[in-house]
Amino acid sequence: MKTDTPRILWLRRPARIAISSTPWLPQCDPATIDAAWSLLCERNPRLVDGPCWHVTAVQRDGHGGATIHVVQTTYRMGAVRSTGVTTGFHGLGVKAIAHRNGRCLVGRRALACATYPGTWEFAPGGSAEPGEDPSIGIVRELMEECALAAASPARQQALLFDGVAGNWEIVHDIELAGEPDAPPNWEYTDLRLIELSNMPSPVSPCTEGMREIAVRVTQRSHEPR
Repeated sequence: MKTDTPRILWLRRPARIAISSTPWLPQCDPATIDAAWSLLCERNPRLVDGPCWHVTAVQRDGHGGATIHVVQTTYRMGAVRSTGVTTGFHGLGVKAIAHRNGRCLVGRRALACATYPGTWEFAPGGSAEPGEDPSIGIVRELMEECALAAASPARQQALLFDGVAGNWEIVHDIELAGEPDAPPNWEYTDLRLIELSNMPSPVSPCTEGMREIAVRVTQRSHEPR
């Protein structure tokens, strides 16, 4: 399994999403994908095959920006990777360094998750949904997955390419309005606010790559305003 440190593109302004009208064709036949998806749904009936973005290219723009070229497809194209089916899918996700008083929110992914089951990650995270601003989507994920509200709007910090999962992630800075009580969503079995020096294990390669972003975010949160 490839475990290279994820590539980070720092953002000084929000990334732009450029939508292509050219259909994307997976690398394997639809019947193979459908069979793999049916297997995943048998293992976890909570899975839903909604619309998502496939990333065709990422370009660095001037003045600290980036353009993400995408085409719409469905969630199953990436999820079936966990069954060994290769579609060539590169998803677009949203993640956050959610923090409060210098501590970061982390969650342990349930064993039923299709990607990185049983590992700890910076919470929340999810797919960037067509028709929704990614910075609004990550705040929605925060409430849905963690039952927590943001104290201020989410701010894009970086683009990160997760070479293991094959996805691009838009990583946000979110200041939390409160502390976690109990995880309301099946995707996490535990939620904690931790010091970065006390990150529980095991962690996913993507989470390991996000540590550098977390350091910047938490250091900035202590700066005078």
